[in-house]
Amino acid sequence: MRLLAPSPARRLAPLGAAAAATLLTSSFLAGTATAAPSPDPVAPGNATVARPSATASTSVTTLQAQTSTAAATSTSMRIRLDAGARSPYLGAAFSGLVLDEASGATLWSRNSTRSRMPASTQKVMTAFTVLRSTSPDTQLVTRTFASRAIPGNVYLKGAGDPSLSAARLRTLGDRTATQLLGSGRRSVTVYADASVFPTPSRATGWKSSYVPGEVQLVRGLTMTGHRGADASLAAAKVFAASLTKAGITARVAGAGVTPAQAEELGQSWSAPVSSLVAHTLSVSDNTYAEYLLRLAALESGLRPTWTNALAHQRTVLARADVPLAGYVNKDGSGLSRANRMPVRTLATTVDRLYDDPTTRRVAFAWGALPRAGQTGTLRSRFRAPSQRCAVGKVVAKTGTLGDAVALTGIAYGVDGRRRVFAFIENGNTRTASVRSAVDTMGTAVVGCR
Repeated sequence: MRLLAPSPARRLAPLGAAAAATLLTSSFLAGTATAAPSPDPVAPGNATVARPSATASTSVTTLQAQTSTAAATSTSMRIRLDAGARSPYLGAAFSGLVLDEASGATLWSRNSTRSRMPASTQKVMTAFTVLRSTSPDTQLVTRTFASRAIPGNVYLKGAGDPSLSAARLRTLGDRTATQLLGSGRRSVTVYADASVFPTPSRATGWKSSYVPGEVQLVRGLTMTGHRGADASLAAAKVFAASLTKAGITARVAGAGVTPAQAEELGQSWSAPVSSLVAHTLSVSDNTYAEYLLRLAALESGLRPTWTNALAHQRTVLARADVPLAGYVNKDGSGLSRANRMPVRTLATTVDRLYDDPTTRRVAFAWGALPRAGQTGTLRSRFRAPSQRCAVGKVVAKTGTLGDAVALTGIAYGVDGRRRVFAFIENGNTRTASVRSAVDTMGTAVVGCR
């Protein structure tokens, strides 16, 4: 039985405007620069025909002016980036890269092949992997079953849904209770089925303090926001309590795998994967990122172990011609201190994410990748007087650990050009100052003052 299902249109309607909004790309992001018209062709051997018309002359003049402006803008940007990179908060362990989004040409580079700890910009790699591995419309379906052999045994079967909330568990309990009462059942034993994922474990490079404060261990059944030892049992207890409230005596016996011969009683559908990815990017949700990385492997027919999920990510990136020299991935969230990435790998992934209309509609939608000074983890940034002109013109993923700051995304230049950028700094623990220095770099890419 499939735990992940392509959602028919009728399943999307109840999600509400907030979820639907994450699927929409603003006209600003969807727009593309219009190329300057080419001059009229010259007919060989005929001077009269070859003489450019007034329209052609205007076109040539316009093209020359645009080319001149673009060159001046690029020169100014490089000068400002060079100056910004000399900030005392961006030392020898700083890397940066700026690409022209339309052509892929390198506009500015600093240590672009050196591997750095990427922090939460690792989530860009995870988003790309999952969006290339499954449909954005896929939903995760948590189900309940009653054993046919022992009808009093009820199983809460997880689908690896990191968004499963206490409210949804209570609603699922009410639906299940209706079915049980209809069959005359008044007492049940509840089992938590988390078997869709292997036994949970920490990623290489995670500090022991990260669990459960920063991230949940990846379990096939979880409850969003839970910070205790076992999210699967916590989910089963909330579910059982709702059965009891509905008039069915229910006790939780612990973990259990749903038998092959079982009757389905109820379902709870997540929002589409597109919404889960958008949430992950917007607020930098570590738990969502780790679940999505496993789900990408699962949807590709792999057993979703750490090893398979990480190897699958590299396969997806390689197929997209993302350069992987120096890339070391140990988790999906960027918490691992063993992750390493050159800015060229990061910037190229952002470029691929933008190039594909399907992934662009998800990742660059309002409410997904943060916008400078407006949404997500960039809401309170780009506030210095010299940076305010870039508000809303930088759409990017942030990354922060105690000694690592990163920023990568798209800058919408004042000259109408889109530029892909990636900046990573390691080693400086003055986080607020490093962030501000990186934001100044982002402002330089926009080209505003």
